[in-house]
Amino acid sequence: MKALSVAHGFCIRTGTSTQGVTRSVCRYVFLFILSAVAPWVVAGNDAADIRFLNDIPLHTEADNVPDVEEQWSLRTPEARDVRNVTRATLTPLLPAPGKATGAAVIVAPGGGFLMLSIDSEGYQVARWLAQHGIAAFVLKYRTRTTAEDPEVFQQQLMDLMSNVPTEKPLDATAEAVVDGQAAVRLVRERAAEWGVDPDRVGFAGFSAGAMTAIGVALQDDEGSRPNFIAPVYPPMMSRTVPGYAPPMFLAIALDDPLFAEGKSLGLIDAWRKTGKPVEAHLYTTGGHGFGMQGNSKASAQWIHQFYGWMDDQRLLTRQAATSGSGHRGYSVAGSSIGELVDNPATKAVLDQHVPDITNSRYLRMIRGQTLSGLQAQAGDSLSDEVLAAIQADLDLLDGSGRTP
Repeated sequence: MKALSVAHGFCIRTGTSTQGVTRSVCRYVFLFILSAVAPWVVAGNDAADIRFLNDIPLHTEADNVPDVEEQWSLRTPEARDVRNVTRATLTPLLPAPGKATGAAVIVAPGGGFLMLSIDSEGYQVARWLAQHGIAAFVLKYRTRTTAEDPEVFQQQLMDLMSNVPTEKPLDATAEAVVDGQAAVRLVRERAAEWGVDPDRVGFAGFSAGAMTAIGVALQDDEGSRPNFIAPVYPPMMSRTVPGYAPPMFLAIALDDPLFAEGKSLGLIDAWRKTGKPVEAHLYTTGGHGFGMQGNSKASAQWIHQFYGWMDDQRLLTRQAATSGSGHRGYSVAGSSIGELVDNPATKAVLDQHVPDITNSRYLRMIRGQTLSGLQAQAGDSLSDEVLAAIQADLDLLDGSGRTP
């Protein structure tokens, strides 16, 4: 007999009373609700302005992947955390057709490499960027293994925060940097499909994610180095910065107890010595981890200031978004099901080939997916032949969904 209970962070657990064993079942339905429908959790009323695509595995993990279960929890009704990430993924949030600027930003949440604040420092940021014409990509990078028990994990987190070095530069984990490099390469490889200029790919990160952004930027590998970075509340001590480092936007509160209060701000001068553009916003108050909302009126403006800086750097020159099917604008891999259903001409194509999808009672649940991404779950009804036929008909339409 199994008994259900709600544990810390609303993580559902099930216990087998006859064996006295408790094991996590934060997967299947619950994991689907928390992770698979991530776009709708943060979409609000503006989801129609964004194309949410499926999580893309980065395949950076080694052969000896830790045997732990990815755990999701709710910190607030609008903010989830995830830990014990063993397989990195990248989730695209693309601007609506006609709104894209061609710029792209990879977003790396923070969490001390023990967890990821996947919403407040991930999806919420990416949504704002996509609504403003910037293709955004949430990076779920690998984290260190933590205890399954929530109370033990909280102690691990407290121990980490109480032992932050202040004298030497803090570096991202090797795994996070590798995942970040893979994300940059992937965005550039699929730039045409996603309407992105491969020479305008940036990397924003928060706390540990900011360390990851800096770590990726300092690698001597042009193909995986971003064109600009935006570390938000990073460690601020000075460090050696090579001449090939990209331009940097930085934001931090001076009362940040981890990285600014009573500490050196040498990172700014170290970056300035490269001669690359640097913009630094130092807020009087805001603390650490203010995310999208900010803990003060000034710190809440950081993303608007970031957008203004990108505009000043001429990173937001508007251009027509393209997709994997070329100039026509619609593809089974690059257009979301919601986008195709909302356009009468493209919906007619789906009605002809896959009426079970357009008439499905679960359509809202799959609007953010692409047809290619849905293929693994749909079986024979979305075979390679069916997708090819759909693509052929989509290619007959112009960018507005009309037959030329």
